[in-house]
Amino acid sequence: MAWVAGDQLQGGKYTVEKELGRGRFGITYLVTNRNSDRLVIKTLNDDLLQALSQTERTRLENMFYGEALKLKGCNHQHIVQMIELFREGEYPCLVIEYLGEDSLANLRPAILSEQDALRYIQQIGEALIVVHKNGLIHRDVRPENILLRKRDGNLEAVLIDFGLALDFDHILTTSRTQERSAGFTPSELSTKGTIAKAYSDVYSLAATLYKLLTGRTPVDAVKRKLNDEHLVSPKEYNPQISDHTNRAILKGMELDPKQRSQSMREWLDLLCLNQPETTVTSNAKSNWERNIQIWGIIVAAIAAIGTLLSGIVGWIPILKTSPSPSPSLLSPSSPSSQTP
Repeated sequence: MAWVAGDQLQGGKYTVEKELGRGRFGITYLVTNRNSDRLVIKTLNDDLLQALSQTERTRLENMFYGEALKLKGCNHQHIVQMIELFREGEYPCLVIEYLGEDSLANLRPAILSEQDALRYIQQIGEALIVVHKNGLIHRDVRPENILLRKRDGNLEAVLIDFGLALDFDHILTTSRTQERSAGFTPSELSTKGTIAKAYSDVYSLAATLYKLLTGRTPVDAVKRKLNDEHLVSPKEYNPQISDHTNRAILKGMELDPKQRSQSMREWLDLLCLNQPETTVTSNAKSNWERNIQIWGIIVAAIAAIGTLLSGIVGWIPILKTSPSPSPSLLSPSSPSSQTP
């Protein structure tokens, strides 16, 4: 049965404050420990468990424990941190850090500045690179699964909910293909028999950026594929979006996985997220070169002045006043030699 406020788990180690939410598979609770620290405990949905056969229940529990192992292997500051795993009666429980309840889905204003949106997207992109290096995909990247943590006075994005994470070589089954988020799930994750790769998370993160910059959920990939519905360029909704960001979003949301960036790093590079640093470096280089040119002009000017002064000094004897002529050299007819 579901727990209610005041219920104690693990002999009083955790006390339930309230239920945070529930989905098809799991329920999450806000709890406090003996130090009054707030944490989140995630367990399996009791209604679902009661409807399953013992074999199905065992499979679901194994999937749940698999999530814990995946979380443990993906250690990154922008991935929710696992605290511990335990069993309470019939229910497996996963304890994770509490990040609050603010997600990218309920930000105000609904449309972010490009600078803020790209900062969050870069943080989640770097986290997903770690996920992919561990041979996994998240498979459910969307604004609701990106919470905001306050650190050093700033907000930073944190990726949560790895319940749908799959191994790269996992062949999708019919039951799994129905677990999708309209607008953020790429078409290949809705097709039986396809293999999910890093480019699937690229699509979802690009769609998330689309939503952050336009305030609109992009048209669903299945509708684009089956009904030929058009994906409106994000720049048409928000003319303030830069051209390279607009192109990167559309590239990341290509219907054909082969046409997308094949890795998260490749897609992040398309966003030119390091451009400000490059610009600063280029500006510094330009300033340095400009200073060299200025000093060159100054040195040349000093040399020219030196040459000019040398020439003036050479002319000084010529410009001296000539001495008065000696009296003996005066002409006899000169008036000054006549007697009165």
